[in-house]
Formats: sequence, C-alpha cells, structure tokens
Amino acid sequence: MARLVWVAPHDARMRAVCDLRHEVLMAPFGVPRDDDWGDDDPASSHLLALEGERVVGYVRLIVRGEEAQLRHVAVAFDRQRSGVGTALVEEACRRAAELGAGVVHLNARLPAVGFYQRLGFIVTSDEPFSTGRTGLPHVRMERRFEAAR
Repeated sequence: MARLVWVAPHDARMRAVCDLRHEVLMAPFGVPRDDDWGDDDPASSHLLALEGERVVGYVRLIVRGEEAQLRHVAVAFDRQRSGVGTALVEEACRRAAELGAGVVHLNARLPAVGFYQRLGFIVTSDEPFSTGRTGLPHVRMERRFEAAR
C-alpha cells in the first residue's frame, strides 16, 4: 500500500504532483498543461500517496473554519482501484475534522460519484454543472462528521 505524506506547497515532490494532475485530470480531455493550481493558498494542505519515491496519488485539502474542500483528487492510472484514492480521501477527511471542520465538500465528475458515495459523501447539487478547466459536468458532494475539536 502507498505511504501517505503531508507536504508543503514548495516541497520538491510537488513537481511530480503537477505531472500527475495534468496526466490524470486534464490530458485525457485535451486540456493543455497549466501548472497554476493555486497550491500556495495558505488554507491548503497537500497530501501525497507515495510508492517508494514515486507520487501515485494526490489530494488538496482546503480548510476554512468549519468547512473543508477536497480538490484535485488524482491517482496514477496504473494504481486506480487499488485503495490509493480511498486512503487519500479518508486521511484528508480525518485531517479536516482534526482542524475543526464539520463538513467536507467537493465537486465530483459524474463517473466518480459512486466512488465518493461509498466513502460517505452525498450529492447536494440539484443538477450537474460545468466547472474547472475541462468543462466536464460535476456535482457537489458533501460528507458531514463530528469535528475533532
């Protein structure tokens, strides 16, 4: 199983994260590379899944008070359906609760809705909407829990 590591936005491994996010989230839809992901946002934390030194997964956690958001969940194509994504989301939700959030939300692409539902998220938007660089339809999903504080 991959090892999970929280890193700073200027950690050298974030270069590999940019590669992974583009490869998994953008390139399949013909979106050109643009590494301005807003990683320096002071409310953001960055969680990597590593196998050896290889970055095989990533999620960005943004916590603002009692609300948190997951963004850019990406798992290398050859590691999908191996538990990496589940481990990333569960750890990010654990950290969100530890930081005082009582709800975590995300915008999920339609094919990923079932994955997030299995992790306790529910769809909260009335209809799919386009968002992000791809313009693909997404739905808002939320997971509520008791904050650790």
